[in-house]
Amino acid sequence: MQKLRRTVAILTFPAIAYLGAACELTEMPTAVPPVTAAVATFPCSVPSGAYPTIQSAVNDFTCDPIIVASGTYPEIAPGPLTIFRTVTLLGAQSGVDARTRSGMESIITDPQGTIVTASNVIIDGFTIQNSVVGAFTGYGIDIGAGTTGTQILNNIIQNNIIGIGLANTGASQVLIRHNLIQNNNQPGPSSGTGIYTDQFVAGGAASNFLVEENKFVGNDDAGIDVSHTAFSVSKLEVAKNEFDMNGRAIFIINTDMSSFHDNTVTNSTFASADVRIFGGVDNFEVLNNNLTRGAGHGIRLSATIGGPNSGVVIHQNNIEVYVLTGLTVDPMSHVGAVDATCNWWNSPSGPFNATENPMGTGEEVVGDADFKPWLVAPAPGGACIGGVPSGKVTGGGQVPVNMTGGKGSFGFNAKNEAGVGGSGHLNYLNHVSGAHLDCTVTLVTVLTSTTAEFSGPCSPNSAASSFKAHVEDHGTPGKNADVFRITYPNSMTGVTDGGTLISGNIVIHQ
Repeated sequence: MQKLRRTVAILTFPAIAYLGAACELTEMPTAVPPVTAAVATFPCSVPSGAYPTIQSAVNDFTCDPIIVASGTYPEIAPGPLTIFRTVTLLGAQSGVDARTRSGMESIITDPQGTIVTASNVIIDGFTIQNSVVGAFTGYGIDIGAGTTGTQILNNIIQNNIIGIGLANTGASQVLIRHNLIQNNNQPGPSSGTGIYTDQFVAGGAASNFLVEENKFVGNDDAGIDVSHTAFSVSKLEVAKNEFDMNGRAIFIINTDMSSFHDNTVTNSTFASADVRIFGGVDNFEVLNNNLTRGAGHGIRLSATIGGPNSGVVIHQNNIEVYVLTGLTVDPMSHVGAVDATCNWWNSPSGPFNATENPMGTGEEVVGDADFKPWLVAPAPGGACIGGVPSGKVTGGGQVPVNMTGGKGSFGFNAKNEAGVGGSGHLNYLNHVSGAHLDCTVTLVTVLTSTTAEFSGPCSPNSAASSFKAHVEDHGTPGKNADVFRITYPNSMTGVTDGGTLISGNIVIHQ
């Protein structure tokens, strides 16, 4: 009965015909119209007597999932392997992370690649390689326009012109996870790209992608290229991927509400930038990445296509050992200054910047970017305190502590070198309450030429466990001019003593 049932299915359903082999992107296979009535499905095995090829199993609507044994599947005629209906394809390595595995593979070698023209297709556990010719410009897997919810899982995608062509026009998220995407450098248009979004959505938009926990190796142009100029891409999340020996990690244009976070990028070969923001990019976050040993810039913003960028945020990245700069913001490439605070630039003295941090020995920052404060040690864990004005503050004298003429005595020295942390010592005694503080200075912030703050822990025999002081230097002598205020906790609430000096002096050394 099963054989008869499948025979009927094949006879009553027209065969899929490839509609042309010309190289125009408009000449795509026509998807088989969807079935209106529910069809019972059963697992099918490839190869088998009924299904010698993957395409023959896809053509039978009763096959789902399609379980493909190890071996090589040329799938060469006519045209590309076409997934025109919602189905799950399981290779010999389904469920096994492609970044680290070994063993027998189900290898698809169609020279025109694999094209997905239906929604909610799953492709899991294959090696897909040697897509080098045809109307689809050599994509290993081409997610066609008008589809949504594709899942590309646990595949080795290699030696194609382009690894994956990315599109999504519906509400369901595209998921690309645990793939090894490598050496997609065969000659052809846009060669050298791991994932490419220059798809068939002319005048429209594509959105809702998660690209996570993949490894991109040896793609000569870019790991990910989001560079279509005729439509925008939104909600692209690129997270926890490894990029090594690619031309660059990511190249983006006309993208909004997207992020590049928690990735590791090493040894990029192209003299451009690991993160290349090329114009028309809005609300883009570059967070918690390790970017190192690149042949060009770590991050670069331009307004070449799509106009100025806006809302770009660059935080908590480790940016190290670049031939050109750690960050370059080209003129007029961003609306206002780029927020690039709290990054590690490979030196506790911060990035070199010719005007704002000429003593910095880290990666160079060029252009309109706010890079202060910076991390004084690598993320995660490095304190974001670098870049506050450096200096030394000293002082001593007496201040009022109550409304009836009470006094407090103080003496301190506090030093901040190169905007990193602080050191020093403070003694304070409130003669009315008897509170005594013997404290170490650990953080100094010189706010202006006349104002500074410093803080730190106090010894066990002190009246409080910590303190914070605010001082102002308004000239010498400081009597009736300079200001000393100290705040410290007690058993009930916080105490703030001090004000304008009764006697003594405070000096902020620049």
